Amino acid sequence: MRSPNCQIEFADDADTIRCGKPAVAECVDCGTIICDGCRTGCCGQSFCDLCYDYHVTYSCLRKLAQFEEQPIRPKLTDKDAA
Repeated sequence: MRSPNCQIEFADDADTIRCGKPAVAECVDCGTIICDGCRTGCCGQSFCDLCYDYHVTYSCLRKLAQFEEQPIRPKLTDKDAA
């Protein structure tokens, strides 16, 4: 990791404040170093909030939709084979 502290920034009315808590992971999409509080897990990976939203919208939901489009085939039994 590049920095031992979280790199997520929060915008206040006039200031930008960096989280700064101890880092525990790196976002798999953008590489930002994140703490446990700023990290969101999905599909066994760690994401910052922005990348998580994108991942869920364009990866997880797409996979789910593709899975649902597949017809369910009944399981063949010995009777059906005869």
